[in-house]
Amino acid sequence: MNKTFKYALSAVLGVAMVTPAFAQGFPDVQDTHWAYEAVTRLKKEGIITGYPDGTFGGKKNITRYEMATLLYAIYQNMKNVTDGLNSQIEALEARVNAIKPAQGGGTDTTTLAALNALKSDVSSMKAWGDDISQLKKMASSYEKELSSLGVDVEAMKKDIKDMDARVKALENKKSAVQISGDVNFFISAGSKGSAGNAVINQDGKFAGGSATGAGIDSLGVNHELALSLKTDTAKATLVIGNGLGTGSAFNNQSFSQERFDTAYGQNGASNIYIHELYANLSDSLVGMNFDAKIGRQGVKISPMVMQRLDTTSFFENDRYDNGEFALDGITAGFNFGGSTKLGLFLGNVGGANLGVNNVQPIRIGAEEFGLASADTLNVARAMGAVLKFGLGENGGITASLVEFDGNTVSTGTAQTAAAGFNRLEVYGLDLDYKLSGNLSFAAGTGKSSFKTNNSDNSSGNNQRQNFSVKYGAGDLSVGVGYRKIEANYQAPGDWGRFGVFRNLNDVKGVDFSLGYKVSDSLSLSGSQANLDTITFGGGVRGVESTTIGANYKINSNWTLMATLEDTKFKNGFYNNSEFKYTTLGFGYDMGANQLFKLWYQVGDNLLNTAFPAGQGGAGTGANKGAFIGAQFSVKF
Repeated sequence: MNKTFKYALSAVLGVAMVTPAFAQGFPDVQDTHWAYEAVTRLKKEGIITGYPDGTFGGKKNITRYEMATLLYAIYQNMKNVTDGLNSQIEALEARVNAIKPAQGGGTDTTTLAALNALKSDVSSMKAWGDDISQLKKMASSYEKELSSLGVDVEAMKKDIKDMDARVKALENKKSAVQISGDVNFFISAGSKGSAGNAVINQDGKFAGGSATGAGIDSLGVNHELALSLKTDTAKATLVIGNGLGTGSAFNNQSFSQERFDTAYGQNGASNIYIHELYANLSDSLVGMNFDAKIGRQGVKISPMVMQRLDTTSFFENDRYDNGEFALDGITAGFNFGGSTKLGLFLGNVGGANLGVNNVQPIRIGAEEFGLASADTLNVARAMGAVLKFGLGENGGITASLVEFDGNTVSTGTAQTAAAGFNRLEVYGLDLDYKLSGNLSFAAGTGKSSFKTNNSDNSSGNNQRQNFSVKYGAGDLSVGVGYRKIEANYQAPGDWGRFGVFRNLNDVKGVDFSLGYKVSDSLSLSGSQANLDTITFGGGVRGVESTTIGANYKINSNWTLMATLEDTKFKNGFYNNSEFKYTTLGFGYDMGANQLFKLWYQVGDNLLNTAFPAGQGGAGTGANKGAFIGAQFSVKF
């Protein structure tokens, strides 16, 4: 069926009906001609009939009216096929429904044969996409001639459109089990500048093999392969590579401090871990619809409550960048009707059961560098509730409560009233609302409380407030925000990077952002933040950070990216350390499923304070040099 249509359409589109006729039914044909088989099929399907005198007239020039006649014949042939499939499907459904188990369980060979034939026809239709597109164009081009032949052109166009929709549905139809995955390569190297130490990039990593090493001896090559199996009710993803674990490029996907004073090594063993493995369940309970996931899955709420850091700025991959923490347990969502929804989750979030070196561990206090001594809690379990209220189509309110639980009592310092704690509760209330087509608003408040079992050990100064306004019109976008994060507010979130430090607390202040699309090839961006400390220095000590960026599309394949970043800690905050980065990146467009990036970052840093205890021995002073790298990834 499909070959017949292909022959016919090729002949029409190429105006190739100038070939000699052939023997069967056309006396002016030779059966040795190269087009014999094609024209035979065309005649058999009724697409061509020849001239009134019984000849094919292959050497004659075809007229527009003859072309229109052929076009309409092709259309009728295709329409008959698609209409026939509908009747076949209905007949088979009736036959299958009539089969009863009590009839002996024998094979219905007639039904089986009809079903196989139907599968063959449907499969062949999947290849019609480009041909239908050509048919639509020709129907418009030959509209006048078709109308003169008495054809309802509008009805014909509608039928072609319907056929196009059917074919696209077939093309998009997926198998019961979908197999996908990705392959990734990450290459890095470094060069040391005039200072005594190798450069530290924005992720806090040394590019050299040691604090002073640089050059080809610092070369690292990391690889990773992921394979996913997905059905309508379950998903599993298995990952193998040498990018995670001790001595590897990234160590884990959660802690930025783990990178301090370490190189992008390739000495880690190739490890295998389960990234996700869960089953879906949908049902109703006491009149409410609910859906649930059971097994290993990703969970996140918001940047100020629960969201994993992006600690791998130079490596692009959803497993690293999606902000989700791995949870072995259950999540459930309940729809109360309208736009009110409740989400619940409970499970393990730590320990060896979550993979190599605990791939996505949660350690409260790992990234917050307030002037107060940081309390840390290694989290083993988490449970929480998220209630969302919709405010029409323009936004909504999210209320959240999460409890993070550890196995042992940690020693308290400045942020707890008692000597220890083994739990942390985080509360949040956040609003997102679109005020108009161009203006949006966000605001939030929250609190965190350390506890020992059920005793509250918080010593105050443990709240946060934040809001932002964004405006976008045409090629211009502008944003302004304010944050106040008290010294004792703790949460496993991701609310900003300053130099190499993440999630500063004991700060308040404003930030600005600007974006402008100069042309189709060039876009510019910039941001500036100015924060002062709350408790220490009385608003004198603080941090200023400025970033300027540009994206330039060199041609249809290559894109150039450039960024200048300068972060200054002032008036004694972190002993006036400063981090400067100049980054150039090149991206090559290899299609939707392939990624290739190059980057070159020059760092000129003045580290006047040691890293937190246990996080490396870089020492103080200048560290300068370059960080060089590349990534190549393929999805399948």
